[in-house]
Amino acid sequence: MTLQRASLHIVALATLLFAADIAWAQEDAQKLRIPATVRGVIGGESHDSYVVRARAGQIMTVQISWRREHDEEWVDINGNNFAQFWIGELSDYGANPVEFGKESNKGKRWSGKIPRTGNYYIYVTAFPIARYTLRVTVK
Repeated sequence: MTLQRASLHIVALATLLFAADIAWAQEDAQKLRIPATVRGVIGGESHDSYVVRARAGQIMTVQISWRREHDEEWVDINGNNFAQFWIGELSDYGANPVEFGKESNKGKRWSGKIPRTGNYYIYVTAFPIARYTLRVTVK
């Protein structure tokens, strides 16, 4: 196989992987009706995904809280557990963190003015495990 042909195969494979990543992110996400309050349990290497449709110029606010656990399986060696989230947009290369908005309250709150109409994804993770409440508004 020539170098040029091998390069074409690599590009084709990369394109398929990126397309699969985008399709997975879209299928996996639970659509939220705004305003939304969702509760869940997440941990380990998994995440919960939510999608919000917002128009340019709107302000989206996302807040997370979680319940402190004392059960050994729910906490790390220091007796802690926590939940966190990040906001993403889909691109040709998969889900990327948004480049607008501002975190506050030690990362428990995020607010930003939507730059362009589209779907915005919220990914929730926890360590090691957490029961969380996520609140999302768009105004």
